[in-house]
Amino acid sequence: MKKLLVLFLVVLFGVSMIPFNATADNRRTIPRKYKAAIAANTVISSKGGTLYSISGLASSASCVYSVHDASGITCDGAAAPTCTSLNSGTTTNVIGEGGEASQYDSVPTLDFGPEGVSFNNGLVIYTSLCHIAVSYN
Repeated sequence: MKKLLVLFLVVLFGVSMIPFNATADNRRTIPRKYKAAIAANTVISSKGGTLYSISGLASSASCVYSVHDASGITCDGAAAPTCTSLNSGTTTNVIGEGGEASQYDSVPTLDFGPEGVSFNNGLVIYTSLCHIAVSYN
């Protein structure tokens, strides 16, 4: 009788460990977008959103980059495929910046966490000699 009781408790414990809803609710997950600026100034988004991370690679020595909210950027709104006016990025609309001195080294990754950093009017990357990738929504 004791053996049956112990067996029953073991089976009951085993059944209680089975997850009945093992999949995440896809209505609560936010899909992220990924885009890159390959050694050229690039408009990433022409509308507001959230920036989650910035990473990249130095294609040549002394690469530098900056990521800006498109407010105040004068390159045909943020709708142009590229921005050539390097004087449009200012410290008032910069979200992140960085660089790397050695060729083919990774630039330090900027991770803004699950909440990210919001941008209101679009996202623009100014880059010189860098390949920069961003994760945004």
